[in-house]
Amino acid sequence: MFEQSTQPTKRSFSGISESSALENNPFYKKGHKPWSWTKFKRFYRRQPTAVRIAILVSVGFACYYFFSILTSGSNSSFTGGSSDGFHSRQRSKTRQRQAKKIQCDPRATSTIPLPPRVSSNGTHDFDPTVIVISYDGLRADYLNRGLTPNILDVAAKGVKADYMQPSFPTLTFPNHYTMCTGLYPASHGIVANMFYDPVLKDDFNYRIPDKSWDPKWWGGEPIWESAVLQNQRSGVIMWPGGESLRPVRPTYHVRHKSQTVALDKMKKLLEWVDKPRDLRPTLMMAYVSEVDTAGHFYGPDSKRCNAALTQVDTALGHLLEGLQARNLDKVVNIILVSDHGMAYVPSPFKTRTTPQTLRSIYYDDYIDTSELLLEESLLPHLAIRTKDPKKLDSIYRTLKEAQVKDKLPFQVFRREEIPERYNYRDNDRIAPVVVFAEPGYVMTRRDMGMEVVGVHGWDHEMEEMRAIFLASGPSFPKQSGTSDS
Repeated sequence: MFEQSTQPTKRSFSGISESSALENNPFYKKGHKPWSWTKFKRFYRRQPTAVRIAILVSVGFACYYFFSILTSGSNSSFTGGSSDGFHSRQRSKTRQRQAKKIQCDPRATSTIPLPPRVSSNGTHDFDPTVIVISYDGLRADYLNRGLTPNILDVAAKGVKADYMQPSFPTLTFPNHYTMCTGLYPASHGIVANMFYDPVLKDDFNYRIPDKSWDPKWWGGEPIWESAVLQNQRSGVIMWPGGESLRPVRPTYHVRHKSQTVALDKMKKLLEWVDKPRDLRPTLMMAYVSEVDTAGHFYGPDSKRCNAALTQVDTALGHLLEGLQARNLDKVVNIILVSDHGMAYVPSPFKTRTTPQTLRSIYYDDYIDTSELLLEESLLPHLAIRTKDPKKLDSIYRTLKEAQVKDKLPFQVFRREEIPERYNYRDNDRIAPVVVFAEPGYVMTRRDMGMEVVGVHGWDHEMEEMRAIFLASGPSFPKQSGTSDS
C-alpha cells in the first residue's frame, strides 16, 4: 500500500534537515568526512603513552557508566515505571536535577543513590538490606533485667547507645513518624495521638483508621517512600504512618491488627527475605506493641511487663536464627529501637490511699469543660482549644492562678510560650493553650477514671522516657563501650 523509499532519509529537528544544518555551520568544511575507526586509530597511535592511557581510562569509565544506567533500569521496581534504557536515562537526568536542588535547597529530602554494593550469602546475591524493629514502650533500663538475651546479642555484635532520647511529646504516633522522617512532630504534623486541625476543621484520631489514613495529616517524606523513589523496595509491618494513603506507598505493607503477635511479624520479615532479589525489599520496618500494652495496664515493673519482654525477645531470636540459618547474619543490617519509655502512675481506682489518688489532677475542678471545643488527647498533659476563642484568655488565667495558689504540679503555656527545647511550637495543630503535668502526674477529669497504671508522654529528657537504640550488621562494626544518643 505504501512505497518504501530506497534512499536514506535525513533526520530533521524543528524543520531543519541534518544536511542543511551542517552546511550552515561555519566550522563545517565541505567534503570533510566524519570520524571513522581507521581515523581514530591513526590519531591514537600518534599520541604519547600518557595520553593513550588517559584515553583508555576515559573510555572505560564511559562504558561502566553506560552499563550502570542499563542495569539500574532493569532492576527498577518503581510503581508504574519502566525498566528500559530510555527511562533509566531519564531517571539519571532527574537525579542530576535533584542533586542541584539539594545543593541550593536545604529542605530537599531526596538524595542521589550510591552505586549498588552486592553481598552474597553463598547462594544468593543481596543488595544492602536493613531491618528496623520498633518496640513500643520499651524503656532503656528494661534491658538490665536479664530478660532480653537476643536483643543484647544484637548489641554484642554491633553497637548500643546507653539510651535514645525521644521527641516531645513522648507518644507513639508522633515519635514513630519522627523516626521515619527525621522531622520533629511540629514539622511533620503528627503532634499527638489525637489532635484538631483548625485549617482543615477536622480532628485526627489514631483509633479511627478511616481518618488517620488520610494523607492530609502526614507531612514529610517517610523513609519507606524515599526507598521506593530511589528504585528500591520497602516493606512495612504496622508501623504508624505506613497505612497512610499517600501517592507513593511501601512496596509491601501489612495492615494493623491488634491480635498479630511479635512472632508472626518476625516470620513475615523472613518471608520477605526469602523473596527473589528483584522482589525482595531492601528496607523492612516492623512495629511491635506487646511491651507497651503490658506496661500501660499492669505497670512497667509488673510480672506481665516482664513476660511481654520475654515474649518479644524470643520472637527476635526466631528472626536472628532464621538469618543465621540463611548465612545472612553478616549481610543484613538489624536496627532495634523504641519510641519512648514508661512510668508508673498509681490509679485512684485501684487503691484508696490518699497520697496515690493525688497523682491525678482534675482539671474540671478549675474550668468549665463544656466550653472546650475538643478535649485533645495529650495524656498525661492537656491541650485546650475553646469553642469561643474569646474565652481562651480567661481559661488560661484561671489555670495559671490555680497553679500558683494551690501549688499544683503542672505548668500552663500559650503555644508561643512553650520552651524551645521541646521543639513544639510552630504548628497550628498544637493547641493554643497547653498544660504540661509534672512527671508522675496526669491531667484528667473526675468522670473519666484512670484505666492504666503505666503512662508516657512527659518531658522527653525524663529518665523514665528514655528509649533504646541497638544495631548490628555490615554497616555497624562492633564497638567497645556505649554512647549517649
